Amino acid sequence: MKRFAVALITTSMLVSAASVGFALSTTGIEEAFVDAVGTCGPSSNVAGSLGKSDDPAVKIALRNALIIEAADDAAAVAGSSKAHSDCIRKDLTTRGMSSDEMNALPYCVKNDWPSPFTSLGVCVKNHSQLEGLLNKK
Repeated sequence: MKRFAVALITTSMLVSAASVGFALSTTGIEEAFVDAVGTCGPSSNVAGSLGKSDDPAVKIALRNALIIEAADDAAAVAGSSKAHSDCIRKDLTTRGMSSDEMNALPYCVKNDWPSPFTSLGVCVKNHSQLEGLLNKK
């Protein structure tokens, strides 16, 4: 019984350590952002319009608008929905993202075209480190 308890505790500690390390990697940032958007859902009527259109170009534009809106909410920029912003920020904080990384999301999402998430995690890591160094004056 004692061996089983030790094995169970050790396994849970390893899983916890692995998930924290993963959330702080560049891939983890991308997945945490996608998961947070999925968990909190959209904050505007853009999502309703997304399902009503059959035009692929319109669907892509609306999807990109939802992603940009979620990144703005994660950074809690002026004009964002407070409830949605709180939900996304709480989810991202739980997954291990720092406030500097969340503040870098809008810049990185808007500049990671033509398709979002090709290098979002790398951009967020680099931009948040740069901002952190510049703000330490």
